[in-house]
Amino acid sequence: MIKQIKGFVQHYAWGGYHFLPELLSLDNKERKPFAELWFGDHSGGTSPLIHRDHKTENLRQFIDLDPSSLLGEKTYIKDGGRLPFLLKILDVHKMLSIQAHPSKEAAIKGFLDENNRQISLNAPNRVFKDQNPKPEMMVALSPFWLLHGFLLAEKAAERLDEIPSLKEFSNVFKTDGIKKGYQKWMELPQTEVDNLLAPLRKSLLDTPDASLHKTSPDFWAKKAFHDFTHEDGHLDRGIFSIYVMNIVHLQPGEAIFQDSGILHAYLEGSNIELMVNSDNVFRGGLTDKYMDIPLLLDHLDFYPTLPNILNPAIIDQKEKRFIIPSSDFELKEYALEKGDELCIAPSPGPSIILCLHGSICLKAEDTFSITSGEALFVPHNTQIDLQQKEGETAVLFKAGIPPF
Repeated sequence: MIKQIKGFVQHYAWGGYHFLPELLSLDNKERKPFAELWFGDHSGGTSPLIHRDHKTENLRQFIDLDPSSLLGEKTYIKDGGRLPFLLKILDVHKMLSIQAHPSKEAAIKGFLDENNRQISLNAPNRVFKDQNPKPEMMVALSPFWLLHGFLLAEKAAERLDEIPSLKEFSNVFKTDGIKKGYQKWMELPQTEVDNLLAPLRKSLLDTPDASLHKTSPDFWAKKAFHDFTHEDGHLDRGIFSIYVMNIVHLQPGEAIFQDSGILHAYLEGSNIELMVNSDNVFRGGLTDKYMDIPLLLDHLDFYPTLPNILNPAIIDQKEKRFIIPSSDFELKEYALEKGDELCIAPSPGPSIILCLHGSICLKAEDTFSITSGEALFVPHNTQIDLQQKEGETAVLFKAGIPPF
């Protein structure tokens, strides 16, 4: 049974004030930060179902009624009765934390270890909240900036050479490579981090904004010094990462995939994000949350990364597909003009069809329609016939799992 759903809003402090409220046709006079809109059955925010009789029900409750049938037997067994993915829309106004995610094997081992040590799932020092990896992909909805993977050691050393207080780390990157240089920084006592970053902070805060460009690590480091000076006066060690990572600029419609172990951070812009349904995060700075540095270092991929910016494959006039190196999920994009019809064949598992612009309805049911910021939950092995009947072009994104 196909269900209409809404997104669950997350008001994290780093969120913007306009993009998501406008998408949802909401008035945000209170200027609350709207950071993320979640479509899925995640325990941290499951999608409400849209009922014309104002009945209160969410997607998690609906799936629990018959998980094997709605998800498909294979997905039900593999994912324990939960959706295998989480679809989001993000509006990044303030930089997110430097972070990475575990592999499947590491997630299983870490989850069992923290259980054995009796660390509560809600404890602030709990890292492994589940036994899932967390590969993720994103598609830019606006010009989007992010940090993605390590630079070549030589390039990182060149950047550090320009900062007098960090020259010693330049030498380590040159002689011993990325892992040794990054590890040396991350294991420093906080007082040494403060002493090494203080001259850089003063220099950047004295530099006019107009002389810094977003392609420069100095631009983001200055922003980070402004946003992430902690209440106790300490400086955030994550600022170092900005100088040794790739700064990536995506144009609207371009995508990028981030696998387990890849250090990354979102800097600015709005996007659609699709990931495995997991909360497992290793943090490395630009945050007030718990950081387990030895755990982060144990699970990072220290090879230099050449960012692979993805453009969708054009299947036909209506459909685009994003080809990623993962069998955990897939994302497709559709554009329907007035009068267009679209038949989406049955999928091997559940899917979510998100309407980003315009509106769309089930072909035979005029009253069963969704508009921007709403979505459809489509059960396993269910064909769906859509029609765009009026108004502007309807832009849809379909999150699902590839054929087994």
